[in-house]
Amino acid sequence: MLTSSSVPFGRLSTGRLMLFALPALPAAALSFPIGAYLPPYYAERMGVDLATIGLIFMLARLWDIFTDPLMGSLTDRTKSRWGRRKPWIVAAAPILLLGTSLLFFPWASPSIAMLLIALFITYLGYTMLTITQLAWAADLGQSYDERSRLQGGVLLASIAGLLTAMLLPAIVEAGAVDPARARVEALGWYVLALTIPAIAIAVWAAPTGTASVHRESNFTHAMRRLFVRPEFRRLLAADFIQGIAGGMLLSGFVFTMDSYLDLGNRAGLLLLAFMASGLVFVPLWGIVAKRLGKSMTIVWSSLFTIPFVAALFLVTPGSLIGALAAIIGFGSTMGVWIFLTRAIVADIDELERRESGFIQTGSAFALVTLSTKLGQAAAVGVGFWIYSRIGFIPGASVQLDGVPLRMAFLTFAPPILGHLAIAAIMFVHPDDRHRLATTPDIAA
Repeated sequence: MLTSSSVPFGRLSTGRLMLFALPALPAAALSFPIGAYLPPYYAERMGVDLATIGLIFMLARLWDIFTDPLMGSLTDRTKSRWGRRKPWIVAAAPILLLGTSLLFFPWASPSIAMLLIALFITYLGYTMLTITQLAWAADLGQSYDERSRLQGGVLLASIAGLLTAMLLPAIVEAGAVDPARARVEALGWYVLALTIPAIAIAVWAAPTGTASVHRESNFTHAMRRLFVRPEFRRLLAADFIQGIAGGMLLSGFVFTMDSYLDLGNRAGLLLLAFMASGLVFVPLWGIVAKRLGKSMTIVWSSLFTIPFVAALFLVTPGSLIGALAAIIGFGSTMGVWIFLTRAIVADIDELERRESGFIQTGSAFALVTLSTKLGQAAAVGVGFWIYSRIGFIPGASVQLDGVPLRMAFLTFAPPILGHLAIAAIMFVHPDDRHRLATTPDIAA
């Protein structure tokens, strides 16, 4: 039976882990439409081209350069009766609600200024929620494998949120007078309805984290210490590459399904299959990571992914079965990088804590999430600009000769090259399990 979170800190039970992970549901449901639905929705409402919309969303994403480090440092340095993390995850709720209301329910003729304000507020709330939860999960993880388990639990909740964010539009758009508006507003109501209950339950269910007292580190000091470690620098580089590859895939997926594979009316189903495959296989990859270690699991999963992505170039246009087979294989590894790299960050942070005595978990996760966001921002800003330059016309029944193939290359080639680069980088990552087993806690 679950009791209050005042119980002595120990290994989080599966039930408590599921409740602790709940805030990842609205966070994931928010991130998907920002990448997939909102740019074309605002392009239509504001009457501006895709290149301009891509630039606006990229500029708003760059706001994270300031907010991520600030949030990471603040959550590390906070002292309260509720611990370091709980006050900030609670404070994220009203900001996220305000941003979602402005972003998903715009005025009839929204201006660029209002769009930027809505994006800035939404991204601030999203940053406060996600960085705090990741750092909190690292606090709760007391062993090498337990950190993978906790980050995997948060990822499963994220994928569930993404699946819901894909199902809702398919339900509400049928018969809607304005399908684009119906999709966006349904997702907005979902995030608004779920945010406060999810955060409240997580705060109740999980303990504050590590009770030991260590020195707090400001962001500049934490960054200097972390960047001394070559494995952390390589991890950031790989995460930036992953951000670009994933951003190019997401921003061009619907367009490519329509123009190259003639499956535009099945793009939602294919995305759903991609996410569902990831949800199913995350526990399996967690088992593999226990045997091979986190870094080698990333290496092999990355290499395993490449043939399935490449197969999408060869799928016969209109072949739903062929596309589904490739997408399911591709999706089976979609969660590996996310939850295992976050667990690796927690391992590196634990090593650093043992050696220096500094608390810098929030700053470590701020750096990693920022690298992903910068990669995604570059993908959206540059990707939408390239789409316009190659002559792609959204919604057109017929594209210029060669444009569909160029769109397929821009969508599928980045994941292939990205996974090759990630496999090479993570192949030389040190054995963190061994390092944790042999590094004494000098700072204790």
